[in-house]
Amino acid sequence: MTLTIDHPLADATGEGWVLTEIHSEVLSLSQGLSDLIGRTAAEGRRPLIVSGEHARMTEPLAEALSSTQGHWIVRTHADGFYDARSGTRLDAPAAVLSLGGRLDPARVHPAFLRATIRSRLQLVVTVSTRHRVSRPVRLGGVLDAVSEVVTQAPPTHWGALEPLLAEWDRDDLTERSRRRMPNDSRWVAVSASPRPLAATVHVSRTGQGLEETTRVVADVAGADDAASTDLAGLARRSLAAAATVGMPLIGVVLGSIGSPDLARRATASPAPEPLALLVGPPGVRALGVDAAAWTAQVGGTTVGSPRLPGVLIPLGSIDGGGWQRLDEVVAPLERERLWRLLGLSPAVARLFFEGRGTEDA
Repeated sequence: MTLTIDHPLADATGEGWVLTEIHSEVLSLSQGLSDLIGRTAAEGRRPLIVSGEHARMTEPLAEALSSTQGHWIVRTHADGFYDARSGTRLDAPAAVLSLGGRLDPARVHPAFLRATIRSRLQLVVTVSTRHRVSRPVRLGGVLDAVSEVVTQAPPTHWGALEPLLAEWDRDDLTERSRRRMPNDSRWVAVSASPRPLAATVHVSRTGQGLEETTRVVADVAGADDAASTDLAGLARRSLAAAATVGMPLIGVVLGSIGSPDLARRATASPAPEPLALLVGPPGVRALGVDAAAWTAQVGGTTVGSPRLPGVLIPLGSIDGGGWQRLDEVVAPLERERLWRLLGLSPAVARLFFEGRGTEDA
């Protein structure tokens, strides 16, 4: 393979892709990787990260890779490659770009099916919020609100790259995002509380103002802990708190089973379950539905201003039922039309259903 990009981490390139291979147990959003991913995406290519089969990837790097339609590929010790998301065998790393359609179980690599320690219940909260630039804007409010609900404290550290060294500061985040306009900004934050939390905040300028997309992954409880019985309630309280910040567009909370360090592994894991859905005032208005009548029909509650209410709808539990209920609630509203009416970019829309299953990836 011939190198055509001048970057110290680029190990190989080809038509539409740039590959880097990392021999490390932890794959994180370092300065070098962030630069490579950004430059690769700017050239219209897709980044490929190759690692060993026992590596783990931090949430901020996984999201940066997903936002640029990149892939994590695993090189096994003696049996070729596989896609870390679906487990599909690959003849070569670049073959991941031609994957599509439903997963063929016969093509799943055995290393993908090996058991790993996943003993913690997690919440994955994703909320898109709009801010009017005609008013003073202070970013990071959704992250603050969700963190207070889940951990009883704000995040502790933030920055653009890992490791995060600066203390959490919404005013600094707002000012640095403002200086980068009209370019997008993507920030990372963590909480070192007894309930670990990792989050990203994506800020972009749109025709309607500033759009802030917040994604939080938080450790909540062990499967047998008392807190596990209130996972769905915690999900609803998280969205209700997020709905008080700016103009919420849409939000969803998934419940998942993960590892204590919040990092992703290149092995199979149970699909997450939708726990709660928030449709903000712009979505309610654009869809032409009456918020009170809709909540009465689907079993939700109104949130926010009585004049411009949003809708908060409980879905399933960690034990299941959420995807079916979500389809029942959203299908009559045409999910793709909802994203379009809200003006969400495809990359942002993908965040809300990233974990549904490999057949939908």
